[in-house]
Amino acid sequence: CGTLTRCIDACPTNAMVEPYVLDATRCISYLTIELKGDIPVEHTSVLAKAGNRIYGCDICQEVCPFTRKFSQPTTESAYQPRAVNTRPNLHALVMLTEEEFREKFRKSPIKRAKHRGLIRNVKAALDQGKLV
Repeated sequence: CGTLTRCIDACPTNAMVEPYVLDATRCISYLTIELKGDIPVEHTSVLAKAGNRIYGCDICQEVCPFTRKFSQPTTESAYQPRAVNTRPNLHALVMLTEEEFREKFRKSPIKRAKHRGLIRNVKAALDQGKLV
């Protein structure tokens, strides 16, 4: 990285507190995937601030010039986004039953957050008034 701080500067939650140091409890990926309880109220606005990132983030990867230079798009079908999951309607998503969630996200990493977690994330984004 040298003197580059693009990831630090771009992080909407200031989770990257200094070079090579991440406060995971502020990271959107942690908050939307790994956290099993409620998102602390002081962090709910970050979902809207980061553009409705309701499952993960990766802004740090998107701005990294090394990632851009050395990464290669994959043609592996398992890693391609599902059209139905690209820019979903949050109002429709928040209404998903657990059964609909299991069907819609079968064989998807989104199941890691579980139904409860995804609904929590969508509600946090909607509470901030950022509608898709």
